[in-house]
Amino acid sequence: MTDALVSSACVGSGKDARILDCTLRDGSYSVDFQFSESSIISILAGLEACGIPFIEFGHGLGLGAGEALGKPMLVSDYRCFELAWEHLRKASWGMFCIPGIAALAHLRDSASAGMQFVRVGVEITDVSPAREFIELGKELGLTVFANLMKTALLPTRQVIAAVQTCAGYGADCVYLVDSFGSFVPSDVAELFGTVGRSLGIPLGFHGHNNLGLANANALFAVESGAAWIDSTLDGIGRDAGNTVTESLAATLPGERAGEAYDYRALGHLSQKAVRPLPRVVSDRAYQLVASRTRMHSSFFPLLTRCAEAAQVDVFDLMTAVAEVDRVNPSEALVMDTARSIAQSRPDHR
Repeated sequence: MTDALVSSACVGSGKDARILDCTLRDGSYSVDFQFSESSIISILAGLEACGIPFIEFGHGLGLGAGEALGKPMLVSDYRCFELAWEHLRKASWGMFCIPGIAALAHLRDSASAGMQFVRVGVEITDVSPAREFIELGKELGLTVFANLMKTALLPTRQVIAAVQTCAGYGADCVYLVDSFGSFVPSDVAELFGTVGRSLGIPLGFHGHNNLGLANANALFAVESGAAWIDSTLDGIGRDAGNTVTESLAATLPGERAGEAYDYRALGHLSQKAVRPLPRVVSDRAYQLVASRTRMHSSFFPLLTRCAEAAQVDVFDLMTAVAEVDRVNPSEALVMDTARSIAQSRPDHR
């Protein structure tokens, strides 16, 4: 997609917001990164047939993650490139990229293989690692999105500064990411309204469904000016999942939604290609407490391990740790906090 088309799609009231489907990327967490070739093909072709313009796929943690983290996908990045070229004719395809997991060489290789957009994911508390990836992506002719993970960690004025910085790096669009599923619609309306009024950069929204509000939040983002909305078929995604593509397509405001997205066909695709997939079990209580404490699910194993070792309630531990460091708590901090909780109990001897 050209810069001009990105710009025209991303300004104004938000009523012409585009859907970017990430079933095959965020959804990969839910299937332990084991999407088969047949699933990838059916979902890619089905999404394109239903009018979805941008499709993201690959490892949940992006380019190079399988090798870097020792958790490979069933289908490699490079085979994914081939499948995209074999089965997509109209939709643009791209992948996620986290600096430090991905290297610049991964981005070059992907662009050479025909990738059309990249989404550079960085934590909002430090966006500087995005710079060289955004700049290289632009040099390679890609549409470049900056995804500001854990947006809820910062007050709005600092969100504005982070978005402005990424715009300065050359990002075509900046996503505000509800990584904890902690936003309610009024939060989203205030955030997108304020950031949108302050800056001219197009904004996107990526929601998680911890509180069952991902679709409502997506609609409030659109009404408040968001230009791009992430979603997945059946809401499949990490832990609580994401905004539901077929539901979003059925409710997205504006004439463009009815013209572009076949929500009935998306419903059939979701039922046939996604709902039957075996999924990793995710604890509902963890999702809820995480949304309120704004602790990311990547810390669940550490919290659980330390809670069990100290014989304390894991949710008490999550809450206490969040009050000290919810951005990047160390194992030492978590274990010390667990011991402190244990020692404070009335039955402690």
